[in-house]
Amino acid sequence: MQEYNRNIHIRDLFMNAQLANVFPQFDAGEKLQNVYSQAKTEERVKKYLVAALNGKITPEGDIAVNGKQAAVLARVRTLQAIIESFINNTPKIVQALRKNTPLYLPYATLKQLENTKSTAAKIKAMRAVMDNFQYNSDMNALNSVKNEKPEQFAKNKRAWERKVGYRRLKRV
Repeated sequence: MQEYNRNIHIRDLFMNAQLANVFPQFDAGEKLQNVYSQAKTEERVKKYLVAALNGKITPEGDIAVNGKQAAVLARVRTLQAIIESFINNTPKIVQALRKNTPLYLPYATLKQLENTKSTAAKIKAMRAVMDNFQYNSDMNALNSVKNEKPEQFAKNKRAWERKVGYRRLKRV
């Protein structure tokens, strides 16, 4: 069974240039907003896609990625659901960034995440974070990622809590 811990906080992931290839980034000095413009959102997603797909931005502003078209398109489609979940949860992500909420993750160190190279491993890491938004009561975003029916959500939440060893944070 995989071990989960709360050693890593949300700012460690989303405000860390070393992890730009794994997670969309917020600038450390940036004033956090609950809502971002379409242009800012597109810019953040574009930067993330370039990093996640090991691509580059052309002089025309397009994303260029090495590989066969079908393989690249498959990687983009796989990332699409995660990116949409991230965008749809931006206000909750910002709220968690302000509080620097700890996450239940199957990673003991940031170095493990920095060494993440494959698209599948990057997606696994993002899904682990988004599962926190879906099921972690400390995130204040329950059922915001998948929008499960109440019975199914309650069942999945209990299963997630058992899997990660969830303990409610004490608020001061």
